[in-house]
Amino acid sequence: MKYILGNWKANKNFLEVKQWIYTFQREYHVHENVTLGVFPPFPFISYVQGKLKDCKNVFVGAQTLSSFEKGSYTGDVTATSLEGVASYSIIGHSERRSTFPESETDALLAEKVKQALSHSIIPVYCVRNEQDSIPHDVKFVAYEPVAAIGTGQNEPPSQVVEMKKKMKLPENCVFLYGGSVDEKNASDYFATGEIDGFLLGKASLDPVQFIKIAQAAQS
Repeated sequence: MKYILGNWKANKNFLEVKQWIYTFQREYHVHENVTLGVFPPFPFISYVQGKLKDCKNVFVGAQTLSSFEKGSYTGDVTATSLEGVASYSIIGHSERRSTFPESETDALLAEKVKQALSHSIIPVYCVRNEQDSIPHDVKFVAYEPVAAIGTGQNEPPSQVVEMKKKMKLPENCVFLYGGSVDEKNASDYFATGEIDGFLLGKASLDPVQFIKIAQAAQS
């Protein structure tokens, strides 16, 4: 199975979300060996999940979650609140590590993983290099070289494979790459036989491009 995950980050208003869904539903065709994940901003998760629930091999996830179970933590969104709505959650994205370092320490990220798993949410754990620790109970690991995030300068597939070899990955994990992937270079990564899919940012904001990258996984 290949995985194409789309992180919308802090983009789209409600009208744009509706337009994205309309186009996606019109263009999407099921591929049995490809699973797609959509990670909208928190206010839209439930709406998107409801609209896409009948699309086979498509799931909806959260972009992060709280390290707390529940309580007086204004602004935090807990795994308790997300259970039953988001089936996956990104944890430790490089942008959050740099923008909110106090809440994205290794210890707090490990707690977020624990919270996710205890509420039936699958973590997609992001790392920047081989020095970032990876909790042993993580199934999805997304490698995001900082220099490639949103820059248009993707890291060559051979370098991604070399980095994978340096990492202490959990056994049988799904290994994803994120960083300036598009429909033109996607097939080069799959050709290595070492990369199971992508965590996309900008490319997922356009549903047509998102689907084209998924088609590269099928070919």
